[in-house]
Amino acid sequence: MKITKRDIIIGVLFLTACATFFVLGLDFVRLSENDATNELFKGALSRGIACLPLIAIVILLKSGKIFYSHNRPLCKALLWCLPAFFVAVVNFPFSALISGVAKITKLELLPAFILECLAIGAMEELIFRGLFQPIFLDAFKDKKYGVTISVAVNSALFGLWHLSNLFAGASLFPTLLQVCYSFLIGAMLSAVFIRVGNIFPCILLHAVFNFGGFFVPTLGSGLFQDTIFWALTAVVGALCTVHVVLYLFRRDKDKNKEPNESKEKE
Repeated sequence: MKITKRDIIIGVLFLTACATFFVLGLDFVRLSENDATNELFKGALSRGIACLPLIAIVILLKSGKIFYSHNRPLCKALLWCLPAFFVAVVNFPFSALISGVAKITKLELLPAFILECLAIGAMEELIFRGLFQPIFLDAFKDKKYGVTISVAVNSALFGLWHLSNLFAGASLFPTLLQVCYSFLIGAMLSAVFIRVGNIFPCILLHAVFNFGGFFVPTLGSGLFQDTIFWALTAVVGALCTVHVVLYLFRRDKDKNKEPNESKEKE
């Protein structure tokens, strides 16, 4: 396979994104005297700057339309995303905070925390929905269940990506659990990306999900995943899973009909 000038540029840009993320995350980088604030700002800055070469790669791959176009009618596409929105919202520990089981003690970290959630959502969505998902859709386009397979492969990579948390000191079992639910969240976000045709809803949903999940661990203390939390998560998650799977199968069914319909017209 011949390596083109564009391939080299894309490789350099991707390595630049990785290097930026790594270097700005090192301990010697100080953005605040407060250690907790410093870590949040570093996380936001390293990911935010890494997004710039990733955006350039998306444009070079001729996928730049994901930043400004959308599938019409837009209102109908966004309404389809409501189950995904509910999944993101129920990840917030409402019941634990209301009952007092969990408490917020470091509200001064909120601005930095919001920035980090947005930066994480932007970087990971650019990689997995902006770069990888179109590549996998194209790679499996001739398969019977090409759309579903492409989403499954991309979601598996998205889940495995979170194994990197082990290098940051995370425990094995919680990390493996995160890998599993990240697969499901990844499939949901890929479906949203395909349905809407724009990456920004994916970034927003990703940021909201992370905001809810890390709100108490980052800004407070206590048991935030109580019985009500798990019950709502299970119900809403199951409904959204069915919603997404049915959509992906329908997309594959419609795609497989197109060649037959063309033959009939001929």
